[in-house]
Amino acid sequence: MESIRETAGRRAVPTAVSRRRLLQMAGVGTGAVALAGCGPLSSGDGSQGDGGDSSGSQEAEIGVKPAEGTSGYDFLVGVGDKVTENHPEFTFTYTFVNTKVRPQIEQRWRAGNPPDTDYEVFNAQVPATHDFAENLLDLTPYMEEEIGAGGTWRDSFLDAAIQETELDGKIYGAVTDTHVIAMFYNIQIFEDLGITPPHTWDELLEVSSTLSEEGIDPIAVTGMYEPYMGMWVDYLFQREVGYEAARDAAFSGDYADPGYLRAAERFQALRDQGAFLDGFQGTDFTAVQMEFFQGNAAMILMGTWLSAEMKDSIPDDFQLGVVAFPQVTEDGEDNSFTSASNIMVVNKESQSIDAAIAYMRELTSAQTQTDRALEQGAVSAVEGVPGPPGVEGLDELLASAGELNYRYFGTEFVPDRHAAYYREVARFFFGEQDAAQFIDALTEAMSRDF
Repeated sequence: MESIRETAGRRAVPTAVSRRRLLQMAGVGTGAVALAGCGPLSSGDGSQGDGGDSSGSQEAEIGVKPAEGTSGYDFLVGVGDKVTENHPEFTFTYTFVNTKVRPQIEQRWRAGNPPDTDYEVFNAQVPATHDFAENLLDLTPYMEEEIGAGGTWRDSFLDAAIQETELDGKIYGAVTDTHVIAMFYNIQIFEDLGITPPHTWDELLEVSSTLSEEGIDPIAVTGMYEPYMGMWVDYLFQREVGYEAARDAAFSGDYADPGYLRAAERFQALRDQGAFLDGFQGTDFTAVQMEFFQGNAAMILMGTWLSAEMKDSIPDDFQLGVVAFPQVTEDGEDNSFTSASNIMVVNKESQSIDAAIAYMRELTSAQTQTDRALEQGAVSAVEGVPGPPGVEGLDELLASAGELNYRYFGTEFVPDRHAAYYREVARFFFGEQDAAQFIDALTEAMSRDF
């Protein structure tokens, strides 16, 4: 699951640092986006492939996130092999484009010779990436074409995924896999105690109290990776005021809406109840996840990469369930999720557009996505594709998603702001602030000019 670990795990911040450097080196202000002012990226017109000929052969350079030598890489090469088998005029090479090499890939964008497809340069929910869309192929006409039996390529995706790729009526990418942040729980513990996973915040407090009385730490969380603590506060903000408002506040410092304080007070009640794993402050994320799977905590808020990431450490008889983050009111119907999606884009100056599109369509086909879920544990944004096996409730969770909202409010693209935001969250988590003090501190921190 290399692609999941690199994009949805702890190593995302270095990518953001590189991206900000890219903006600065390209001569674009930090409020604008990558390479928008750099002019044409290459001399291609999309009519003929690199090394192609007048017969229309195209060789596309596909950016991939798993490293060579991994099963994830081999799977993606197999996708291209299948395309070539059906369309011999299309061939493919593969270039690692993940976190560790982003500076080199970004240099290639500046030099005008990027891969034909890439990741980590666009998300419609992150305003800091919007100007970069002018360097990307508008996929809308391709998305409107029919594929399979009577449906369009666009129709094959969950509606919640399209909102991450559509900007001003144009689609600039395809979600090749995604992960939502949700509440995992130990089914056996809940059944033994005769309790059900919480649907509302009040139910979470009740469940937490019952678990504590039975000598079980209710919730596993790490205190050594601040954004993972922040997922709790981020979700509560999203539930109380909506995602866009909470995202905007993270960039403006405007936390005047009373919903922010209500969210903080809800969290303080859970914190003061002693709901978190004993010693979480000094326990790293891997150890915390082990504690959960060893039955020492009943719940963990984590991305749906959890089961694949920990597959070698999960006991054979462990029963893993998952539900949505609790609603804040009894009649709450907020079906939005915090998420981390991998979005594949196409360089609009590519000379191998047809080959790139053929690859993307095969990769996002229902059959390939199903195979990837079963073989690689990947989570799909394509309609009708089952979730990875072994997690009760995951299929229902994905089917219920009304919105997939980008994790951390996109602060990763401004590393200093990202660090300042989650530093205040950590102080609140550790009991250094009460709810009102936390909101005041967050207001001051996010009002700075980063």
